[in-house]
Amino acid sequence: MAVTINAITTHWQQLINKIKTLFAPQQIETEPSDKLSLKAIAQTYSHHGTRGQLKQQPYVIHKDNISPLLGRELAMEQISNAIELWRKQQGELSAITAPFGAGLSHFINNIIHSQAAAEPILWLSFYRAPLSTKEAISSLFSCFDINDDPQSITDAISLINAQPAKIIFIDDMHKLMLRRMGNYQALVTLATILMETRQKHCWIMGCETYVWQRLSSLYQISHFFKTVVHLAYLNQPAMHTLLSLHLADLGITLPAQSAIKTLDDTAKAAPLDIELTAIEEHSKTLVANSQGHPKLALLLLKRSIATQGIKQLSKLPSTDIISVDTKALSCLDEESLFALAEIYIHGGLTVENLSIIFNISVEKSSLTLEFLSRQGLIIPQYCEEDFVRHYYQITPALTQIVAVHLVNHNKLFSL
Repeated sequence: MAVTINAITTHWQQLINKIKTLFAPQQIETEPSDKLSLKAIAQTYSHHGTRGQLKQQPYVIHKDNISPLLGRELAMEQISNAIELWRKQQGELSAITAPFGAGLSHFINNIIHSQAAAEPILWLSFYRAPLSTKEAISSLFSCFDINDDPQSITDAISLINAQPAKIIFIDDMHKLMLRRMGNYQALVTLATILMETRQKHCWIMGCETYVWQRLSSLYQISHFFKTVVHLAYLNQPAMHTLLSLHLADLGITLPAQSAIKTLDDTAKAAPLDIELTAIEEHSKTLVANSQGHPKLALLLLKRSIATQGIKQLSKLPSTDIISVDTKALSCLDEESLFALAEIYIHGGLTVENLSIIFNISVEKSSLTLEFLSRQGLIIPQYCEEDFVRHYYQITPALTQIVAVHLVNHNKLFSL
C-alpha cells in the first residue's frame, strides 16, 4: 500500500509542478551567453494563430530558386531513375525518408525542378489522418479533383486509373498514422489503392525517419516500396556549403581575393583566405553544436554573430559559437517524454488527439501540452473557437535534439 501511496503522491506532485510552471510569469529570453535555452529558440517562431481547415494543401514549387543538393546527388539520381522506370511502364512505389528539418521539402523541390514536366506534377501534404475507408478514398480522390462520393475500393481504383497520368509527391506520410479507431483500416485502404494504381501514376511518398522505422518493424512497409532513399542531417562538407550560401543572410561579406606581399616579398595570408578558413572551422563546430540540423546551425551562428557584433567570421572564434542548453529537456518526467514522442511521431497533435492516444481527459492533455510549450520544446497554433483543437508541434530547430533524447530514453524506435 505504501508503494501505491508513494506513486500517487509522486504523480500528484508532478502535476502540481506543471501547473505552477503554467501559471508562472513567462520571461522573454534575452540572454546571450555561451548557451541558448530551448525557450529562447522557441521564441524565434510564431506562438499563436488559428489553424485552418484540415485538408490537403498544395506546396508552392520554387522553380526559379533552386539551391545545391548539399551532398544528395546520389539520392536524386535514385528517384530520377524510379520516375524513368515508371515512364517505361515499370512503375513501383518510391519513398524518401528524412528526419524532421533535414531538408526533405528542399530535396523534393529539386527533383521537381529536374523533371521535364511531361506529366503534371503534384506536391501535396495531408493534414488530417483518415479514420475510415471512405475518408481514405476521399483523400486520394482529392489528388485528382474527383468529386464523386467514395464507393467501394474497387471502384476507387478503377476511377483513379482512368485519370491522366501524374507524378504525385506526398511528403508527410507520418501524418497519416494516427493511433485512433479505424485508422489502421484506412491505412490498408490507402496502401492498396497506391499499389493498384502505381503503373498509371507515379507515387513518391515522404516519411519521417523514425516513423518509417516503426512502420517497417510493425508492418514491413519497406516490402511495398521498390526505391527507398534515406536522407540525413548535414555532415561537415554539406554544412560548409550551407554556410557559404547564407553569408549574406548573416550579414557577412567576403573580401575580394588579392595577393598580399610584405616588404621582404614574403607571402602573407590574404583576407579572403582567412575568411574561408573561418567558414571551414565554424562548419565543424556547428555540426557538433546543432547535430547537423541546418536551421539550428544557422540560428546559433546568427545569434553568435549578433552577440559579438562582428562583420567578419574570422573575428568570431569557433569556441565562442553558442551551443544549446538542453537542461529543460533533461528534467522531463516519463509522462512528458511519452507525450513528446507521440507529438514527434505524428508531426504534431491537437489537445484532443493526445487525450485519445493516452486515454486521458482533454483538460489533462491541455496541461501536458502547455507545460511542454512553456519549456520551449513544442510550439502551439491556437484555435480560437475550441481549445481542444489547439495544435502543437516540435519546435522545428530542435527536432534532432529532441529525437536523440527520446531515442536514448527508449521513447522512439530506432533500428
